[in-house]
Amino acid sequence: MLRRAFIIHGYLSNPNEAWLPWLQGELEERGYLVSLPLMPHADRPVISEWIDFIAKLIGEPDDGTTLIGHSLGCQGVLRYLETVGAAGKSVAKTVLVAGIFPTGMSPEDADTETGGDPALDPWFSKGLDPAKVKKAAGNCTVILSDNDPYIGVDRAKAVFRATLGPKIIIEHGHGHFNEDDHVVELPSALAAVIS
Repeated sequence: MLRRAFIIHGYLSNPNEAWLPWLQGELEERGYLVSLPLMPHADRPVISEWIDFIAKLIGEPDDGTTLIGHSLGCQGVLRYLETVGAAGKSVAKTVLVAGIFPTGMSPEDADTETGGDPALDPWFSKGLDPAKVKKAAGNCTVILSDNDPYIGVDRAKAVFRATLGPKIIIEHGHGHFNEDDHVVELPSALAAVIS
């Protein structure tokens, strides 16, 4: 069976960010067909555009499909998976790095969470159906850092446990797993995909 991996970067990011190219190379060495695209309008992401883009990129999800998201890319993956679950389909594995499950906040709370960023507000105010996402996500792993300046590790752990019940890995001192944090390799993400 063809093993495919799709790596979705986050807000204000690109395919060359931090550990993403390293993971692509490691997976390709192991025979995976890897897609690491530039997401549309990464500086002002629109939920519907990202879902449509991911859906077209993947085509037919199956048990050879693995999805990897970083930061807002986690939400892109989760929002796509909600549509997959609604259609009664699923992927093999989902790996989420430095993300949070969107439970749906009030506009005021979303504004506080995003620092008043109008591009991000809808991503936090529009919640998801956890049952549909869980049905579609396959074997799910969440990787968080104990010093992420954007994602509170305790809250993220609690929300993921309550919604998806994934395997949760806490890395020490990895920040938001981006360029600023000098995270150029992420063995825990590789292990989550190939295990």
